[in-house]
Amino acid sequence: IEQFDGYLALEDLKLAELKARIKIPHEYLGGGNGLATTTQIIKQADVVALLNLFKTNFSAEVKAANWTYYEPRTEHGSSLSPCVYAMLAAELGKQDWAYRYFLTTATIDLTGAYKRYVGPLYIGGTHPAASGGAWMVAVFGFGGLSFDGVTVCLNPRLPTPWAGLVFNFQVKGQFFTVEITPDQVRVEAGGENTQPIRFEIAGENRLCPQNGELIVAYGK
Repeated sequence: IEQFDGYLALEDLKLAELKARIKIPHEYLGGGNGLATTTQIIKQADVVALLNLFKTNFSAEVKAANWTYYEPRTEHGSSLSPCVYAMLAAELGKQDWAYRYFLTTATIDLTGAYKRYVGPLYIGGTHPAASGGAWMVAVFGFGGLSFDGVTVCLNPRLPTPWAGLVFNFQVKGQFFTVEITPDQVRVEAGGENTQPIRFEIAGENRLCPQNGELIVAYGK
């Protein structure tokens, strides 16, 4: 999927090659006269964001091809970019990449590894939206949570370093707690739920009673 009309006609080079052209510290790469403007280097996830937002509109092959093409051409000048790559990487089974980008997002205000200046202008600060992105990677990416309007889907893809993941969510006014381990998913319905909800967990269709629980083994 072309980033925009004419994108593929721009100069194609590696990010390291572009950065080698920088003459002024903290130089802004974009804008009308930025170094990246005439190249295929992009600031943040754009096409990859599209593939995340409209998951059912694209095949796994299209998603994989675009992730592979745009990942080495993305500078991640926005703190909101790594989490978008992480979510799609998790969906595609690229667990090492997913976890790497998750850590970038989750620790951005701990490591200080982000852009603080554009030229002489200070643009640093905290990144609450990136923290939200880290939550999305954990729940939607590693937990594999989605909802098609009828069925709640859970396709767990835990990172190797994790022993488990626990999160809460609400759907159609019903509250649930999900506990995922490397070999099992447990869903517990809230005590005040008023209706059963249909789940698909690791490909297995189950109905969760309004005040009950589901336990499904996977990954064996």
